[in-house]
This record gives sequence, structure tokens and C-alpha cells, in this order.
Amino acid sequence: MKTEGQKQSQKHEKRLAKKIGGSTNAASGAFWSRKGDVRSTDLLIEHKWTGKKTKTIKSDELKKITTEAILDGRMPVFGLHLDGVNYVILLEDDFLEMRENLDNHGRL
Repeated sequence: MKTEGQKQSQKHEKRLAKKIGGSTNAASGAFWSRKGDVRSTDLLIEHKWTGKKTKTIKSDELKKITTEAILDGRMPVFGLHLDGVNYVILLEDDFLEMRENLDNHGRL
């Protein structure tokens, strides 16, 4: 039986997949061929959910999704639902590239 945290995490993964036009991965990416929790054509997302006010993010978690995404030709994203708010963590280079692309199209 799934815990409340697992149910909420799965719910948020499905919501995020729908928002980006992607899909969730079976077993949260545990299979060698489909890593990450959520994927689209250009993104690979590792998603963590907690109802608590704090969450420790370890460098190994960020390095893992970064390596998996790069090997899969996607941008790595670390998604986090923390105390009722959704966040994403990007590599600085990816963030700056996105910002530059927006700026080149006259939108900021």
C-alpha cells in the first residue's frame, strides 16, 4: 500500500507531465532505459514531494538527474514540492540559455 507521500508525489508527477506535454516513467525511472520521473521531448525531471517545511537536497541527486538527462539528450530539471509550493532547479547554463532565448524573442 502506498503512503500518503507516495500518492502525493505520483499526483504531482502526473500534473507536471501534463503541463509539459510529457509522460511519467513507470517505477519513477527505476528501469535502465527510462530514467527520471517525468520526461518530455526536451526535459528529464526528477521530482521530489514533501509536505514538510524542509528537504535536504544532496549533490548526488542533482548529479544523477544531470547525467541521466545529458545521456538522454534532454535538459535536466529537479522538481520539488515543498510545504505546498512547487519549485524547479536548473543548471545555471540552462537557465541563462532559456533567458537568452526569451530575450531574443522580445519576451522577458
